[in-house]
Amino acid sequence: MKALAAALLVFVAACGQGKAIFNVDVYSFMAGTGKDTIPYVIPPASSASASTFQRILLPPGFGGSIVDSVRITAGNANLINTAGTGTIGFALYFAADSAGTTTATAALNIPTTSVTGAQTVPVAISGDLSSVSTLFSKDTVWMRITATGTNAGVTPVTGQGALTALVIRVVLQDKIF
Repeated sequence: MKALAAALLVFVAACGQGKAIFNVDVYSFMAGTGKDTIPYVIPPASSASASTFQRILLPPGFGGSIVDSVRITAGNANLINTAGTGTIGFALYFAADSAGTTTATAALNIPTTSVTGAQTVPVAISGDLSSVSTLFSKDTVWMRITATGTNAGVTPVTGQGALTALVIRVVLQDKIF
């Protein structure tokens, strides 16, 4: 019996550290709740921003794990502009609670996109979130998406940014010993 236990221990040690990969469909938490859209109104000759918050529930029990990497693998939004000419950009903030997202540094900035008149412009969202990776070893993380726009014209820029996909890939390295 002791030989079997020793052989099993050697086998486990020889396997090395395991990794668990989770694809978290953040959009599924937001779809249909109104949190998947950010309305914007930018007065003439100015800039403005608007935000939406979302709590993301992760699988529990990973406090003993090390986060290897966190990245957005699929992300899309539509800028549904209804009037005016300007630019709209996005920033993603992450924290342990909703209040923390208002003071956090942006984990990801999506470059500005030009909008004009009544049009829908698709925007891709992707990138590395390693700056906030330790937050993903908890069972809950909060995210804030901010849309920031500029308007150099005389007509207000109005519309909404509508999230259509957001999947975050979290790779955990299990601490066996």
